[in-house]
Amino acid sequence: MDTQSPHVLFTNRVYPPNTGATGAILAELAERLVTRGWNVTVVAGPAEDAPPSAYRNGVRVERVSALKFTRASTWRRGLAYASLYPAFVARALRLPRPDVIVSKTDPPLQLVVSALLSRIWNVPAVHWAQDVYPEVAEELGVISKNGWLAGGLRRVSTAALHQHARVVTVGRCMQQRIVARGYPEQRTRVVPNWPPESVHPVPHHENTFRAEHGLEDAFVVMYSGNMGLAHPFDAVLKAATYLHDTVPHAVLALVGEGPRKAELQARVRERELDNVRFFPYQPFETLAHSLSAADVHLVTMQPKLEGLVVPSKLYGVLAAGRPALFLGPAGSEAARVLRDHDCGAVLPQPTGRALARELETWYADAERRTAAGNRARAVVADAASEAASAFERTLHTCIRSRTAAVT
Repeated sequence: MDTQSPHVLFTNRVYPPNTGATGAILAELAERLVTRGWNVTVVAGPAEDAPPSAYRNGVRVERVSALKFTRASTWRRGLAYASLYPAFVARALRLPRPDVIVSKTDPPLQLVVSALLSRIWNVPAVHWAQDVYPEVAEELGVISKNGWLAGGLRRVSTAALHQHARVVTVGRCMQQRIVARGYPEQRTRVVPNWPPESVHPVPHHENTFRAEHGLEDAFVVMYSGNMGLAHPFDAVLKAATYLHDTVPHAVLALVGEGPRKAELQARVRERELDNVRFFPYQPFETLAHSLSAADVHLVTMQPKLEGLVVPSKLYGVLAAGRPALFLGPAGSEAARVLRDHDCGAVLPQPTGRALARELETWYADAERRTAAGNRARAVVADAASEAASAFERTLHTCIRSRTAAVT
């Protein structure tokens, strides 16, 4: 390790080769910081066939032992999360003291770990908020809303939040939620997520995903990502029923996995929707082809989660140069991006009929799709580099402020 270079320590449950959006985007940022002269250490959860300590593309990765993560049971998942917190602290304290710490939100309430390490080491901490807990768990019915558990977790997380020198949020709507907790707005930074570097537009006539799955002549409406509790699909399936008659060669492609996939497959079978097809998660190496296979993408979010989550799948869609329809709250960062750059449409209260009509207008206007796709691509053309620069400025500011306070 170059002792003259600034040293940042990140903590997060997943990191490649683990799959998971939070780990993938962290890896891209970490590796960019390495190329800019930073020493970067990541303390992460276990990964199959990954050593407990190794360098990956210049990033030092330290893995801890923990209970196996599962989505099959809320309590078992909670125990797996709980086993990570002390493991993160114990492993971090055996490492060289960093100049700044950055915590993410996987596992939830990880900001308590970074606040503790900040106090022990007397170094600044930054919280990189991808979600806001416990509010997400409350709204999804995982824990009782305003119950004793939620109240206790909120008090703990708010106290830990105020121990951080900066909070980075992935959207303006999330920034408002953080400020509502009493955190000073001037200490927040909005740094939107960005798409995987591998994603770029692939013309339909060169697209292997379309060719492999017999979609060459189809109008493909795609949902690509997690099929979870945060994502409504009622209007999507109802729209498929209408499109069966109005756009006969339309195909609704649902790509990914998640706790709701089996339910959605059962509903599709029950309704005999032969224009709906399911595909598994696509590896990063082929994402450019799968995302570009669509003519129009769908991004969905429960309205009650506005500001608590921001659907990062949107940025991959934009990088693929495709328009997106956002089925969710008008105040979400996703809605703002689509409106600000005219690269899709927003349906705050979608019905099956309204969504079908919207899709019919996009189907009928290929020039509109192309123009919106070009604008979409431009939105994220330099997003990863801009995000790395924003993070670097934030980290340097925290280090300088702490150094000045000490001297």
